[in-house]
Amino acid sequence: MNKIFLFLLGAGQFFFAQQSSNKHDIVIQHSGDSLKVQVISVDDKVVFKYLEEEATNFLSNNCIDKIIFASGRIQKFDEKVIIIGVKDWEKVIITTNPDDVKCLIRKGEVRASSSNDWNFKGKMGIDKKATMKIKKEAAKLNCHVILLEDQFKKNMTFWSGATSSKYGIAYSYE
Repeated sequence: MNKIFLFLLGAGQFFFAQQSSNKHDIVIQHSGDSLKVQVISVDDKVVFKYLEEEATNFLSNNCIDKIIFASGRIQKFDEKVIIIGVKDWEKVIITTNPDDVKCLIRKGEVRASSSNDWNFKGKMGIDKKATMKIKKEAAKLNCHVILLEDQFKKNMTFWSGATSSKYGIAYSYE
């Protein structure tokens, strides 16, 4: 009887030790990759540790499709933005934060400028037109994010019209 009790006690400890070591979260990225990790926090970026490691890592939220926590809860993030061509230019996002493009692939440089010569649309109208043009350039590359590197605005003077120029790098999932 004593041997059976010790065997059941040892088997129970082994079972619970195995069960606790299998507790991990699964991070599924938009690229389809999945990571088995321990999620520490979820804010504007997801902070996590790889199993059996102490170093913390992070991913931007725009890289992640969903997280399946060890408890079974599923947290969905923004839907994957799919750009097929120029007709989807309104879906393109412009950012100045390099963390927003951490896990995305650089596709190319985009630039656009707009000016008015005496039609008095104002500098806001000119800036909107330059923004529309740069988004269309990114959409031609099937990119959904532009990391804005430089922009130049000049007010209208007596001798010249207002000017707005933008330069950025276009990024996509693939």
